[in-house]
Amino acid sequence: MPLSPLFAYSLLAAIAALIVLLHLLKPRPQQVQVSSTLLWASVARHRKRRDRLWRWWLSLALCLAVGLAIGFALTQPAAPGGAAGSRSVIVLDNAPSMAARTLDGKTRWTHAVEQARALIEVSRSQVMLVDTMGTAPVSGFVARAQALAILERLRVATHGVPQMPALPGDAGVELLSDGVAQIDIPERAAVHSVFEAADNVAVTALEVRPFPTDPLRYEAFVQVFNASPGRKHTRLTLRGAAGFSLSQELDLAPGELVDASFDVSRFAGGVLAAGALTQNDAFALDDLAFALVPEHRTRQVVLVTRGNPRLEDCLRSLAGVRLHTIAPAQYRDDMTADAYVFDAFAPQQAPAVGALLFHPPAVGWLPAAAREVAATRVADWDRGQTLTDGVAWHDLRIRHATLRAIEHPVVSAVDGALIVTGRAKAPWVAVGFAPQESNLALQTGFPVFVGNALGWLSEAEPPAARGIGTVHVPLSNAMVIDGAGARIASHNTPDGSVFDAARPDVYTVQAGARQLKVVVNLADPRLADINHSRFADRPASLTPHASVMGPPVELWTILLLLGVAFLLLEWLAYTRRITV
Repeated sequence: MPLSPLFAYSLLAAIAALIVLLHLLKPRPQQVQVSSTLLWASVARHRKRRDRLWRWWLSLALCLAVGLAIGFALTQPAAPGGAAGSRSVIVLDNAPSMAARTLDGKTRWTHAVEQARALIEVSRSQVMLVDTMGTAPVSGFVARAQALAILERLRVATHGVPQMPALPGDAGVELLSDGVAQIDIPERAAVHSVFEAADNVAVTALEVRPFPTDPLRYEAFVQVFNASPGRKHTRLTLRGAAGFSLSQELDLAPGELVDASFDVSRFAGGVLAAGALTQNDAFALDDLAFALVPEHRTRQVVLVTRGNPRLEDCLRSLAGVRLHTIAPAQYRDDMTADAYVFDAFAPQQAPAVGALLFHPPAVGWLPAAAREVAATRVADWDRGQTLTDGVAWHDLRIRHATLRAIEHPVVSAVDGALIVTGRAKAPWVAVGFAPQESNLALQTGFPVFVGNALGWLSEAEPPAARGIGTVHVPLSNAMVIDGAGARIASHNTPDGSVFDAARPDVYTVQAGARQLKVVVNLADPRLADINHSRFADRPASLTPHASVMGPPVELWTILLLLGVAFLLLEWLAYTRRITV
């Protein structure tokens, strides 16, 4: 019963007083008519008063023992002045390294939970249960049953910064940890180590880049770290769709970091996964890393022009481009193409694939022209946009251009936007001047810009790279799907949506017609170093005695059994005419 010490002792005193009062009560004498009192008078003369007195005291003592034993079993009051000092705080370290598996097949976290459960069960006072990742509910000091319920809900985290929670100064502290997390341990804390050295080989980085001399060829760079205490033989694999697979055997010394490269040109494009396979690997969170490989097949580009040799030569010089040139009169909506380049022309209906337009006329699916200008120059450009990379925009001179009133242009003059982007049925890039009406066609940056534009058109929404944890995307009311097709809970924010990425994967974020791929990997390689523990020289107590021998016998059980024993003794004494 959750009673305060004062109330419990008051209740026990009331029970004792009631038992004494009942023994002081004398039953009403029963009148019986007999023929003579000579026999009874003789018995009374030989019976001593003190015989009746010790029988009364024995009866009172046995009844008090029965009542108080049962009362103590139900209330279990703490000793006066000792309730606050006997409180205990149990701190569970649930940092990611606690998910490492030990030799018995359990994890460090499982052993920590077992020891915490044993500490709670043997506790004679209230317990406060907290954790280093701040996920435990704020409950203060609670009874054992509630502390055990909180313990069952705690889980080891996969991301975040562990820290020692605020602790009350008048309670004992029990810390259960593997010593990997860099937390400040109070001097008064009793440390229970669950550290055991474990093997771990981690994929700490994966990046896919095209060859500088050939954009149709791609190379994957993988970084592998051996965090095991000994040498490990590892098989590094790359896998993708349509059965694509590459592998490489590695022999890694303890603490060695290796960079490996793979030619993934045969992979058509999509999700690429890198995995490190090694025997007895004890930490699964860092075994995989993901990347998105762009499609790098030859693209069919249709140039619609009345004649522009410089633009045509520029397109033919681009690697991976197969060019087909037609006149505006030959254009049809159902033509087969991966992208269009329109020169001083724009169809009335937006094309179904991406389009790069040079000095287009007014059509309904493009922003309206604000004004025509002559002899203008570039005033500014978006340096974070891939379209503007590799072009000396400050050297550009334009003899004639059409400016548009766009709030966030890619390239702008003083009076308006020169290059803008948008989306109709597909993405488009509109350039407000013709190449021959500027010196752009004479610069080395001309084919660079056209190549950037065609690449941007093929990726309407480039993938985003994030680390494990809370991910923010600039899409409102978004639906998030992980790599296995399961839906992930997301929440709206004033400028987008957030969701929790608990493991490396490629997540698909869908909001209306927009779709964004988010590649989540282990951003902090230090998480893989699961053996860097301050308790490495301390023997771990992975099997607490309480969990082996079973839960300890509760005090209330002993008191209740004692009360039953006194009750049986009192009944035996009464039936034998020993007590009154």
